[in-house]
Amino acid sequence: MRNVAHDLSRVCIEIQMRIFFLLVLLANVATFAWLQYAEGRSSADAQIALLQISPDKVRLVKAGAVPPAANREKPALSTVCVEWGPIGAEDTARAAAALAKLDLGGRLSPREAGDSYWVHIPPMKSRADAEKKANEVRGMGIGDFYIVQEPGPAQFALSLGVFKTEEAANNHLAQLRPKGIRSAIVAPYGVAATTFVIREPGDAVTLKLAELKAEFPSAALKAVACAEAQSAKN
Repeated sequence: MRNVAHDLSRVCIEIQMRIFFLLVLLANVATFAWLQYAEGRSSADAQIALLQISPDKVRLVKAGAVPPAANREKPALSTVCVEWGPIGAEDTARAAAALAKLDLGGRLSPREAGDSYWVHIPPMKSRADAEKKANEVRGMGIGDFYIVQEPGPAQFALSLGVFKTEEAANNHLAQLRPKGIRSAIVAPYGVAATTFVIREPGDAVTLKLAELKAEFPSAALKAVACAEAQSAKN
């Protein structure tokens, strides 16, 4: 009887040890699964914070198409443009050289902002052509303009006014249209800064732009709908 009791006690101990081992194993598996989940969430949150993506600014590529439920949780980068800037005029060439290394091709476009805006008729080929155009403008009843004489890209252009804001320049141009002015345009006058717009940047390009923060501290990285970036450019 004593041997039977001893054997029974040993079996109970073995069963208890197995149960304890199984519980420890399950706890380890649960801990590993939680760490994997937390790491994935942390990585996703960091990427979204980097891009500053606002869901209300994301547009679907195809109107009327309803994406699968799994794709609704996170906007695809293909619907997003990245704006990097503004870059001061003194650093624009250096920034453009840094972006050239990323081989962005037609996905890259600069957007310039001036400290003022110029309404003008683009430069004529010669002074004689400029004088001829000036006579045409006077014949339309417009006298507040001048021919640019200084050597440079704008020489022999007809300046119709310089304004502090782009809106004021466009309003002035709108007033000139009914008088017969057709070739005049609005452009930045004295470029103050440039913002670079990259379409469908992808993770590698986005991370590289973030790394350039040390070289260009004034430049911010922001994701917007591509249609919005195009509208701002126009």
